[in-house]
Amino acid sequence: MSSHVVPGGAVAPEIHRRWERWRERRDAEFAKPHGWLSLTALHWLDEDPTAYDGLPGLWWADEAGIHHDPTPDTATDRRPDAVLIDGEPVTNAGLVWDRTTDAPAVTLGEQHLELMERGGFLAIRVRDPHAPALAAYTGVPFFDYDPEWRIIGRYRAYPQAEEQVIGSAAARVETSTRVVGEVDLDIDGTTQTLKITGGDGTWLVSFRDATSGNESAGACRWVWLSTEPTDELVVDFNFAANPPCAFSDYGTCPLPPAGNTLTAAVRAGERNPRG
Repeated sequence: MSSHVVPGGAVAPEIHRRWERWRERRDAEFAKPHGWLSLTALHWLDEDPTAYDGLPGLWWADEAGIHHDPTPDTATDRRPDAVLIDGEPVTNAGLVWDRTTDAPAVTLGEQHLELMERGGFLAIRVRDPHAPALAAYTGVPFFDYDPEWRIIGRYRAYPQAEEQVIGSAAARVETSTRVVGEVDLDIDGTTQTLKITGGDGTWLVSFRDATSGNESAGACRWVWLSTEPTDELVVDFNFAANPPCAFSDYGTCPLPPAGNTLTAAVRAGERNPRG
């Protein structure tokens, strides 16, 4: 299998060009007006109708889905007619999202109210194109490309994929992931093993390392694999991407499977955007 690593610790020019294009795409992705840097709030709902700061009316959730009452709370002088569901104003109390269907488009002026479910919990996440983090954004910080972190590993597929429970950046949310195998990597003369998750055309290496929480994001970083894993697997940590929760306190990103922590300091890929 070709690793595109050339003698002398260099890297093939096409790989470096691909990395530069990836960096440009990543910078553009986080500059979007309703992207991850636009998040300003995450409200977890329960069965009690509640007024949330910055949102009009009352909101609550139950087994059916998310409900909204546009009647203003007289103590907070909330507007009764600000929320639009698929472009139409909400005028009466009722179910605004049946959780068995796709969530509707909900807007409040220029803000997008993202109705979502994570780990069985229902929530509203606010995306504001005028968020301070978006206004201050100048690009995703990164380490320079280091060919030493493009590593050929030895992959072992599991006889059968395993569902494993993992945590998330939101303390209350647990989820599961599909682990399809493991890759052994020789790092600083030591063999270290990472689990590979995914399948159905998408494979991911999610990991922490000795830089996590300092030079790199605390939750984890992700390396997406471009092809299905084979016996000789190239893991290029220069493409290690921050998850959305690295940029915002309102992310619910899944954490790595148990054991996916490297003892080495991986100074490749994206840096901590808040450090």
